[in-house]
Amino acid sequence: MDRLLLLMPRFMDYEKSLKEYLNRKYEICWLDSDEFDQEILDKFSKCNKIRWGVRHLFRKCFNHDLEKAEGFFLENELNKIILEKNYFSVVFCINGSYLSDEFYKKVRMLNPNARYIYYAWDDVSNLIKKNHIRYFDEIYSYNIIECKKNKWNYLPVFVQESGVGHSKEDKYDIVFIGSLNDDRRKIADDLYEKYSSSYRLFIYLYDKENIGGRFCHNSPLTNKQYISIMRESKAILDVPQICQKGPTTRAFDALLTETKVITVNKYMKYYPVYSDNMIIVDRDNINIPDNFMAKEYVINSYHSLSIDMWIKKIGL
Repeated sequence: MDRLLLLMPRFMDYEKSLKEYLNRKYEICWLDSDEFDQEILDKFSKCNKIRWGVRHLFRKCFNHDLEKAEGFFLENELNKIILEKNYFSVVFCINGSYLSDEFYKKVRMLNPNARYIYYAWDDVSNLIKKNHIRYFDEIYSYNIIECKKNKWNYLPVFVQESGVGHSKEDKYDIVFIGSLNDDRRKIADDLYEKYSSSYRLFIYLYDKENIGGRFCHNSPLTNKQYISIMRESKAILDVPQICQKGPTTRAFDALLTETKVITVNKYMKYYPVYSDNMIIVDRDNINIPDNFMAKEYVINSYHSLSIDMWIKKIGL
């Protein structure tokens, strides 16, 4: 059996789904590429104001200091993978911006004949670095704009469920589910104040730092819980991070559950997933038209990618 090195972060059990499927064909060695992200950021941020200013003036200085911060964890990361010559036939990385260049150089040196495949499921422009992508020969991204700019292969994210469908009766009109970051707390409060008397709302914000708040919880929903709630809702409010241009997984999960999407992402209109079941609203003043909520969901020809279809697109 061929061996595959999987470099990807933990996210809503996507890493478990991917490992489970790839295990059918490959012996998998998985490394959480974001395991030391906070420690790296803490080390990287420890500099004086002059050095911080120089970093923003000169990208080389920024990359040098980041590489130094990431390098503290190099030995720890290398100890978690097999370092034999030509051990891996495939090196598959998702995001991977918190692994040092020295890590990638070492892996390439030991596995010169392997396939090197990269997938970005976040905007590359928002990653802490992007120079690590040069170590890969086959590059895919979920961001159609960055694909056109860099001549990469466009590939939407996969969904973890299949054959879900919508519930016979709706329990909610609008659901808002996500991690607590950026301005989501304010949006949740505004949504409740503006629409709680008109619509049945379900608001759930995962508060990792346990800051607390009206709709905050210290544990995330499982993917099955999240999908189950979407099945019982007419629409889901989609609020990506402020700088995010690519679509969140909600847009594709909504195809599975036949749920309408209210999104603040103005770039959604450039994606094949965009349809009459979706509406773009102003992030700073969310106004949900009554006629959008009243109309029925319309089945269209565009479908989410199941994990097996997604893997086939990459050729694994």
